[in-house]
Amino acid sequence: MQIHETAFVVSTYRSYFEEISKDIYAKLWNNEATDALIPSILESISKDEAILHSLRNRFFYERMISFFTENNGGTLINFGSGFSMYQFLINDNVSTIEIDQKDIIEYKKERIDDWINQGKLPRREIRYTAIDFNQSAEEEIIDTLQPLIKKRPVFILVEGVLFFLTSKTTDKLFRVFNRLQNQGGLVGSVSYLPEVKETSVYNRLLHYFDSNNNTNDSFNHQTITNSFYKNIEGYLLEEHIDEFELAKIYAPDNIIKSKTDILNENMYILRKS
Repeated sequence: MQIHETAFVVSTYRSYFEEISKDIYAKLWNNEATDALIPSILESISKDEAILHSLRNRFFYERMISFFTENNGGTLINFGSGFSMYQFLINDNVSTIEIDQKDIIEYKKERIDDWINQGKLPRREIRYTAIDFNQSAEEEIIDTLQPLIKKRPVFILVEGVLFFLTSKTTDKLFRVFNRLQNQGGLVGSVSYLPEVKETSVYNRLLHYFDSNNNTNDSFNHQTITNSFYKNIEGYLLEEHIDEFELAKIYAPDNIIKSKTDILNENMYILRKS
């Protein structure tokens, strides 16, 4: 299973619980190959995966709506954008910069342009760029993105990405964020706490990836402490919540008995100081 295949899986998850995710366009990415793959994932890892990803989407959707409404627009920079569709769910006075691996970005741009021309998506101001977070130097990333920012303030999203990166690359990215944003800008981030390693569901996740990775598409298994977010230079931790708590807000009828029963990702909002 290649990393880019997870983009199809996650978008399909969001389409399963549209009333929670608020992503009314996720279903555009649905396809027979992914539909056939998902039942084995849910059975092998966790039956709650689809709703958890929908909760994650809802959290950032709500924060973006609030941020860009309060500031009358701005720019969303989506690091590791996959097939997320936030840019079409928020107001048209927001500019979006989509960043991912070259094959994902090229495919996404082609499909998005087709759907806009067909009237399936509203027109938005979107710029696409391919960046390898591991290989690209800090200055190279800055030089690529800085000219693309036409509106401020900037909301940066790094969702479903840090798990696949090293701590060195993560530190580099947050230095990049600090240089791209002005005071008051927000960063939304997602990661696992180290204690997830002790859960059965996490080990089932790793086993699934290892068992289905026949493409030499390697990735890291990064977890991040809460203290990391409290000590990022240039930022104040404004909000922290996990998916277990989010379920109580947006999916109260879905019973999740314990945090250790799920792949309980943590969401963070940081404000540039």
